[in-house]
Amino acid sequence: MKKLVSLILAAVMALAVMLPLAATAEEPVTISFFDKNSGVRTFTDPVAVELEKRTGVKIDLISPSGNPAEKLSLMLAGQNYPDIVLMDRGSDIVNQYIEAGALVNLSEYLDQMPNVVAMYGDTLNKTRYSDGNNYYLSNWYGYDPDPVSGFICRYDYMIELVGQERADSAEPFTWSEFKGLLQKFKETNPDATTPLVIGEPISGGINSMFAGMNRLYPFYVHDGKLEHSARDPQFMDAIHQMNELYREGLLDPEWTSNNQELRNQKLSNNGVFAYAGAYWDTWTPSAALLASQNENAEYLAYKVVNDGETDFALPLAGRSSLGWDAIAITTNCKNVEAAVKFIDYCASQEGQDLLLWGIEGQDWEFVDGVRTPIGDIVARYQADPANTVDQTGITKWTWFVKNDVHPDDGTTCRIWFNEKDRCATFAYRNLTDGYYDSAEFASLEPAGSTIEALQYQGVVDVFNQFYPRMVNAATVEDCDALYAEMMSSMESAGLESVESYISEAYFARLALWGLEPTSK
Repeated sequence: MKKLVSLILAAVMALAVMLPLAATAEEPVTISFFDKNSGVRTFTDPVAVELEKRTGVKIDLISPSGNPAEKLSLMLAGQNYPDIVLMDRGSDIVNQYIEAGALVNLSEYLDQMPNVVAMYGDTLNKTRYSDGNNYYLSNWYGYDPDPVSGFICRYDYMIELVGQERADSAEPFTWSEFKGLLQKFKETNPDATTPLVIGEPISGGINSMFAGMNRLYPFYVHDGKLEHSARDPQFMDAIHQMNELYREGLLDPEWTSNNQELRNQKLSNNGVFAYAGAYWDTWTPSAALLASQNENAEYLAYKVVNDGETDFALPLAGRSSLGWDAIAITTNCKNVEAAVKFIDYCASQEGQDLLLWGIEGQDWEFVDGVRTPIGDIVARYQADPANTVDQTGITKWTWFVKNDVHPDDGTTCRIWFNEKDRCATFAYRNLTDGYYDSAEFASLEPAGSTIEALQYQGVVDVFNQFYPRMVNAATVEDCDALYAEMMSSMESAGLESVESYISEAYFARLALWGLEPTSK
């Protein structure tokens, strides 16, 4: 009897010990996550809560306060990086993390990530490091069906200048026609700030709209090698167009210093006719104008082509099918298996629908087999995108995003674009043939402290010095003289050596991928 009682007591004590462990096992695993795009957002919205419930992972979001790139470098130097990092895929910081041994080799875990393998497909082959392994997963990968850049014009002003029928037409404007609109706007609005604003900073290339109109790519593929785009015969055509606008007072004189805040301030008043860049850059100013002015006071996308152009499929914007960001698990992660399962769920179609469409039954539902938004969710977004995203969590956390449509019903990957407002309708109608895949040109530049990298930086510095000076030149002759001086300075900085390095990397990449080079 004593032996039996002892056994019972031992069993009870063991059960008492096991119960807290069982409860602890049901607690979510905490994974720290640095997302360079997250800002000061908190991971408490409905989508975040649902994601935690489905994956058993609680995300501890590390705020990218200040300069995210600098913070990533500091974290690497101090080896105090979190479990998961989201970085700029086109930056050398990714290679720095790989070479420092800071990232987990995901190739060893692909057998545990069936959704990643199925969704990413050949992208995994194209994002391998030189040792043949995958250390990160792309974000915003795949061929993007969405439009990007155009001349984004105030619709109410456009109606005044050309009439309702032409303002609603899908026919592109020629360069001469568009320049005439800028001149007419300036004449009829003498107090206007500027007819045309461009918001892109100087970063080794010219404004995408002027480059696209003249069929300029990131590099000039010529005579079996890659050359700087400034060697392209049509490069100066683009520069001359910008210089012409500047000399005639049609281009914002502060174009070199516009940041997002200053650009939005200018576009939100009544002194601007058009913006050259991505059509989504004008969403915030359009919302302000529609609230304060009239129902047509918003920016809509138009295509402008060079005089005599017959092929309207211009390279107006390069977007890499390999994505914008790189998401990786770091070697500091103490629960790699949990991180792998979390990533595989987020990358799955179900996970993508949660992140980009919201909660099924609450934000959307299937109607006759088609994903359909519930209630006024899309209208709320179109009226107040920032607050609606924060409140609902839909598209607040854009991780492992695949640019595609749903294969089962053809709906877009993001709920907001399933019902197009006037702004999206114009952009999709006028700009969808202006996209090209820039993946083959991405991240070819030498990096680090090599001779080629120093030469490359010297070439970029020369270009960035002369580009605004050419655009702002007082005469065409001055503009051309500056171009000749720029090319000479770039040669002295080591341009040919840099081009040889980039060409070798380019053709090695194409051989690996089995592609033919782009040619003009």
